[in-house]
Amino acid sequence: METAETDFLVVGGGSAGAALAARLSAHRAHRVVLVEAGDDTPPGATPADIDDTFPSSTLNPHYFWPGLEATAVAGTAPRPYPQARVMGGGSSIMGMFALRGLPSDYARWTARGARGFGWDDVAACFGKVEDDHDRPARDAPRGACPISRTPRGQWPEFVRRMEHAAAGLGFPFADDINATAGDGFFAMPASCDAHARSSSARCYLTREVRARENLTILSGTCVTSLRFDGRRVTGVNAIRAGETLALAAREVILSAGAIHSPALLMRSGIGPVDDLMRLGIQPVADRRGVGRNLQNHAYQFFALTLPPATRLAAHVRRFAVAGLRASSGLPDCPAGDLMLFMLGRVSPRAFGVDVAMVGSALYTPFSTGAVTLASASPHVNPRIDFQMLDDPRDAPRVLKAARLAERLLRDPAVAASYSEAFLLPAGLALNQFNRSGMTGALIAAGAKAALNSPGAVRRRAFGLAFPGARPLAGPHGDVALSDAELMSSIAPMGHPVGTCAMGSERDPLAVVDDNYRVHGVEGLRVVDASVMPAIPSANTYLPTLMLAEHAAARIAGVPMNAAFAEAQ
Repeated sequence: METAETDFLVVGGGSAGAALAARLSAHRAHRVVLVEAGDDTPPGATPADIDDTFPSSTLNPHYFWPGLEATAVAGTAPRPYPQARVMGGGSSIMGMFALRGLPSDYARWTARGARGFGWDDVAACFGKVEDDHDRPARDAPRGACPISRTPRGQWPEFVRRMEHAAAGLGFPFADDINATAGDGFFAMPASCDAHARSSSARCYLTREVRARENLTILSGTCVTSLRFDGRRVTGVNAIRAGETLALAAREVILSAGAIHSPALLMRSGIGPVDDLMRLGIQPVADRRGVGRNLQNHAYQFFALTLPPATRLAAHVRRFAVAGLRASSGLPDCPAGDLMLFMLGRVSPRAFGVDVAMVGSALYTPFSTGAVTLASASPHVNPRIDFQMLDDPRDAPRVLKAARLAERLLRDPAVAASYSEAFLLPAGLALNQFNRSGMTGALIAAGAKAALNSPGAVRRRAFGLAFPGARPLAGPHGDVALSDAELMSSIAPMGHPVGTCAMGSERDPLAVVDDNYRVHGVEGLRVVDASVMPAIPSANTYLPTLMLAEHAAARIAGVPMNAAFAEAQ
């Protein structure tokens, strides 16, 4: 089946794609088609687990690409790696940290050839994104996405004591971490309001936007390859409900994310020529950077069992309560390169507040990996190899972050607020605290009983549930953790970036220019986290929305600080 040509065909309804389709279709002369492989989540029919202000949706396998795996560190086995396949993409399933990053992050982009990304430029775009409920209205524009924080009066006791311990180490409290470039302890800004998650689907694909006659949304539609006339992209091939579609477009914009955007380029003949030819793919453009420069944040978790008096209140459906930005101070490493975060709830079920977690992470890594094709077939997942710790500057900083978390947890006042602390095994995700259906309900009831049992029973139950956990503290005092134990517990976060990096055409590893156009072909752009030349020192949702706002302004030819209003 072939369709009539559209002006802009956006591939991927994730964080960037949903926002981009909304902004481009605001001009009624633009015919826009948004294609999403997963389910739609329209207003009034958004699943409750996606709307939840605790990230319950991350527990639902229906929202993810099946069978995707990634290798975190060289020499280790691949593990399941979740990537969203649902309208809103990662913004519909992630933990809702709403961080901008630092001015130095975007200075690194500019140094890599991404012109027009100085702090003043990106701040104007963040202003279009953020509706921060905790900023005075006179000080901040009201953007598309509500952002809020857990009030300090609702913080669990262990978080308040960690704040006090951090102050004793010289970390001040930052009222708004997105408005300061310094280190400090802060209330975690979250992409939600009091009622629902602020996914890009909710915030940009509103009823009013969906009612536009010039916007078509095709969910459940998987794009398999690009269509060409010579070196010009003329549309895409896709599959919807078993039917093959040929979608024509004046311009195609890939917003499929840092894993699937480069995979789609390579399957279509844009990438390293030698790699393509080995798989029998006819090259269209030799761009060695496609799939390279893969970056991610490395993290690890400590779990705390909490007595009733130090828990988050049971009715508070929040995840991250607070954070701590810190600097490693190591040579040739930027300030603000470490992040700690305090999670007050681990499950939507009743036992969720009986356990808390403290995460430590490296937020400006230097190591890079790659996304490569295992097959030319669109039905075979790409290979993902993060090569974390490949750069010698990264491992010492991972340890610095972990030891800082450990030091705070060993502070006498903090230690008095929990019963036991454990270093969790690598790759532990929320779904390992949770199961679905009747089995999940029975497990949850057992977990509630065990976590509120006498110490020996509680510790035994925790050890059975997480056999690889290493005790940090318990009834017999502190337990020393070796560097090797700490390093073995790291895993990649859900923040892949960089695989279609922005830069000059003279840079052999650059894939797009600073107008998001793919080097070497016409009629094709990439707008998502894959174009980031370097990973920001932040969770990637807000920076990705910033890119979408920036790209929409560039494509539409409007000033960065101009509002998008519907035009004839």
